[in-house]
Amino acid sequence: MTKNIQMTFCQYVLLTLAVALTFVFVGSTDAQKVFVRTGFEEFTTGNPPKDWEAIGGDFEVSGDTVKTDKKALAILGGADGDGLGIPIETENPIISVEFYVYIEGGGRSFNLKVATADGFGENNGCTYINWDAGVVRLYDGAAWQLVGDFETDTWKYVYIVADVEKSEFDFYVGDGRDDALGAKPEKGLPFRNPALGPVAKWVAFYTWGIVVPGYVDDLLVYEGEEALNLAVDPTGKLTTFWGHIKQGL
Repeated sequence: MTKNIQMTFCQYVLLTLAVALTFVFVGSTDAQKVFVRTGFEEFTTGNPPKDWEAIGGDFEVSGDTVKTDKKALAILGGADGDGLGIPIETENPIISVEFYVYIEGGGRSFNLKVATADGFGENNGCTYINWDAGVVRLYDGAAWQLVGDFETDTWKYVYIVADVEKSEFDFYVGDGRDDALGAKPEKGLPFRNPALGPVAKWVAFYTWGIVVPGYVDDLLVYEGEEALNLAVDPTGKLTTFWGHIKQGL
């Protein structure tokens, strides 16, 4: 009898702890909204990712040049003004974007925008980042500015923190995620002219003068400047923990 009472007491202690952890995990999830977390494995090859907005261009999920698993996003070409956009809804003025990127050597590749206009085809009020012949650069609305050298024909990891309120961004690069997050960033880099609103509305891969392909894998897009903790499921799942407790009740 005493043993049963002790077991029941322990089970309810664990249940109380589980409830507390639920609030902790769900609270942190709500505070840092994740818009995209994909290695592109869930998408059909030969097509752009489902539910992303494509305007022209040659954008497709491919198995040809891949960093992890079996698929990546291939940005093979496009006319000036073509793009592939991810719509986001947020009240947070800071958006972070992370991904592996592979740029083929030989010339200009794609651009990356964190855009504040209603449509991602608008070139002002956004990060306007471009990979071109061994460098990464930005356009500030008046001239190109060098961000830094950038190796071609190899996978690199990029981490970008865009602050819409300041119309500027920080740029990190490394061989992998830990390397990039720990790298010394290029800070306070300007948008292409001031932001057109208080928050970002798109993250977009965009083509203008593109002559060489680029590839993207393990894409993350989320709110805030604090790097996403990948050890925590962004849905805040505690299913297994709850299951074990319920079995004993």
